[in-house]
Formats: sequence, structure tokens, C-alpha cells
Amino acid sequence: MKSFNSVIFTITIIFIAGCEYSTPPEMLMGKWYVASVKANGHEMIHDYLDQNTRYLVFNEEGTYQVGLLDSVSEKAWMIHSDQNELIMMDGSPFDDIKKWNVKASDELVFLSDKNNHFNITLNRKKKLPKVKINEENALIGKWVIDKVTVNGYDNSDKYAFPNRWILLADNGRFYNGNETGDQNVGYWETNSSLTKVDFFDQKDQGESFITFNIANNTLWYEKQNDNNAPQVRVYFKKVN
Repeated sequence: MKSFNSVIFTITIIFIAGCEYSTPPEMLMGKWYVASVKANGHEMIHDYLDQNTRYLVFNEEGTYQVGLLDSVSEKAWMIHSDQNELIMMDGSPFDDIKKWNVKASDELVFLSDKNNHFNITLNRKKKLPKVKINEENALIGKWVIDKVTVNGYDNSDKYAFPNRWILLADNGRFYNGNETGDQNVGYWETNSSLTKVDFFDQKDQGESFITFNIANNTLWYEKQNDNNAPQVRVYFKKVN
């Protein structure tokens, strides 16, 4: 004959097993870092997100934020807890998919679309990093070469740059030169997430001839070489 305690234990296990998993909205509220975006099993995060957009914030009032620079508070979210379904009603950063299956814990969230083509992993963040260049106007001014790295190591002392600079003007023009005078002029524009600056010969030209990356208060580009050449990056800092 079973003891009273074993009977209670058995009943408890049956009760727990019979409970359906549900995701209350409180488990999604807060700041999240997008750690992984898999499409059909392949990691694709760099095709969808960059260093400024790899963040999601679900606010208590029912709005959500995509990335560090998103100031729009009209994006709405809701969750059907009993169905474990998250709805991002004003579009999603992932192929504009609005409905997601969701599993959440205190520190992790897993999202998948109804066809299980996309699988997203979110890690909870206590606070978001600060972005020093947070508007296009912050790019306007004169930038000078500050550092040159080769395969990640500082090799600035081996490269002679006689005060080379690039000036980003507020009319969308750029001027590039050195201490002897201007060498190049053209047009520049940045993307919406303020992570890249593209340079064009002509204002209406479709493809840029070079792209700079934005990282905090620095502009940098990588020289294009063949696969066997060393990785050379040139960094610019703003002087005014």
C-alpha cells in the first residue's frame, strides 16, 4: 500500500504534467539583445540586423522599440498567453512577420514563425548601450585619419598619412584631401540605423564607390584586397 506522501507526490506530478505552458506578458517586458536569427537552420543575423538594431524593447504600455536609435513609440505589441503567441502589430524587423510563437523565461526568449522557418533567440539586457553618434548631424564636420590596423594590430607608425582628412558637409557633399589641398569631392549619405556612410561620385548614382562604417565616435573602412592579403582598416576621428 502506498504511503500518504507518495500518493501526494504522484498527484502533484499528474497535476503539473496536466498544466499547459503559457507566456504571461510580464515575461517579455524589458530590454532584449538579439543573439541569433536563424532562417531554415542557417544563421542569418548579419543579413537582418547590425550593431545598432540588434535590440528589442517591449514596454509595459504595449509599445516596442527596435534598435538603439528607434524613437518611434507607435509600434504596438500584445501577447495571447494561452496560445503562446506574440503579435507585433505594426511590423516586425524580421521579414515583417507579425505573429510569432513564443517561449520565454526570465533571461531568454525564443521566437519562431508559424512555419518554423525563422528562429530568433533573445537574451535579456539590464540596460542598452549608449550611442555617441545618434543623429546624422553628428557626422557633419572634419574627420582625420587616427589609426591604421593590420589584421587587428595597430600599425599606424608604419603608414605615412600627411594630415589626410575628409569633410562631411551639411549639404550632403564631401571633400577629401590632405595638407596640399582638396583631392576629391562628391556626395555622402548614411543609412537609417547610422551604422554606415556611403560615398558617391554623382548625386543620383545608384552604387557607392566606398563605404565607411560607424562605430561609436569613429568612422572606419577596410581596404579591399584579395583573400591572401592582410586585413587593413583605416580609422578616422572627428576633430570639430
